[in-house]
Amino acid sequence: MTLPHPVPAGVTIRQSEILDLEAHMLGDLIRPAHDDYDAARQVRNLSIDRHPALIARAADAADVIRAVTFARDHHLPLAVRSGGHSLAGHSTVDAGLVLDLSRMRGISIDPERRVAWAQPGLTWGAYSEAANAHSLATSAGDTASVGVGGLTLGGGIGWMVRKHGLTIDNLLSVEMVMADGRLLRVNAAEHPDLFWAVRGGGGNFGVATAFQLRLQPAGIVLGGATVYPATFQVLRDWADFVVQAPDELTSIVFVMPAPPAPFIPGEQVGKLIALIGVVYAGDLATGERAIAPLRRLGGSAPIADITARMRYPEIFQLTAEATHPVLESVRAGFANSLSNAILESIVEYGARMPVPTGLVQLRGLGGAMARVPVDATAFAHRDKAYMVTLVGACGELAEFERQRAWTHELWSVLQPHMSGAYVNSLEDEGQSRILEAYAPATYERLAAIKRQYDPTNLFHLNQNIRPNE
Repeated sequence: MTLPHPVPAGVTIRQSEILDLEAHMLGDLIRPAHDDYDAARQVRNLSIDRHPALIARAADAADVIRAVTFARDHHLPLAVRSGGHSLAGHSTVDAGLVLDLSRMRGISIDPERRVAWAQPGLTWGAYSEAANAHSLATSAGDTASVGVGGLTLGGGIGWMVRKHGLTIDNLLSVEMVMADGRLLRVNAAEHPDLFWAVRGGGGNFGVATAFQLRLQPAGIVLGGATVYPATFQVLRDWADFVVQAPDELTSIVFVMPAPPAPFIPGEQVGKLIALIGVVYAGDLATGERAIAPLRRLGGSAPIADITARMRYPEIFQLTAEATHPVLESVRAGFANSLSNAILESIVEYGARMPVPTGLVQLRGLGGAMARVPVDATAFAHRDKAYMVTLVGACGELAEFERQRAWTHELWSVLQPHMSGAYVNSLEDEGQSRILEAYAPATYERLAAIKRQYDPTNLFHLNQNIRPNE
């Protein structure tokens, strides 16, 4: 008896083989007939609607080995899911096997050594709460529901990138299941070539089952946001300030129609605003002085100011909307500078966003991120001063095409001014965009390591480094 639902042409899997895999897994094996199949196959971006043949919800590294071996031996496309936030839809696959790591949420913290071991299905919100119990944190993303696994392997740009660098700059060791089923510990001393590659090379080389991460003091920070009408001058003043701000200060701007939030004056709801998010990780009295310029942008005071001393995990409340499933189209890139033309275009297009649930995000980079040697990891854009992300999000399918068209049109205006791509912010945009994420020498080195560890490209559902290049 063969598997009674679609698999790739030419693939035959007997029911007895499915039952054998299920019997040996500590976790769950979900098939289309199961009641929770539709919930289990859902990813955050609702525009991606795929139907896996099998979903292996692993409970431990042994389950990961079993699932990887099964997919390899039966020639099934293999998708690996940590938090399900892959913009390109790589967290799922039609007629293949989804290896779901969401049950693997363990974390162990050594507060004396300031080191954490974390499993890949843990979210950064949960990680940050556990670390904050010891007044510690790791530089990571900006959204609580993003998984530790995917964000880390791609680099990790977040709320403390200027103070403590990328997530990969705080990565000490990784445990990985390889295409041949081996479980390796990968660090600067063991498989150093692979350790270089996984710090920015994404999920191309294996399935990470545990991360050892450095922790930094960050119990209470100065965080929150000031809110302004989105004018060119407000954005100009922010862009000029953020590149010369102290390392302790990281800032992200969200240009968007004002939501009906408690801190937004009622008359501003629906109007285009610039929400200036900030984290100052350092001496708090010094931080108050450091963020003072953000309280006087564009020659005026903000229409709202919710900056305050807070536990570091509380900053994720600022991006709580991004944790919910949504239809979404995204384009992003790095920029060496933000010219007047770029900022004027953002204000112009922001004002005519077709559905008031999208945004343009501007990040100030530099600081500790920029001081790591460019060839120390596979992440290739440490010299960039800014990152620009367009998020065309909406809740209704009928609205999605208009929102996506707006995203692509604005990107066509901005892209000539961009310089490089970030793998964690790419949709399925083709090989040329993947090549923008890496310098030529970096890509060649990654391809050589790919040939060594995954010569058949089993791990190809990612921003793929092709082993034959």
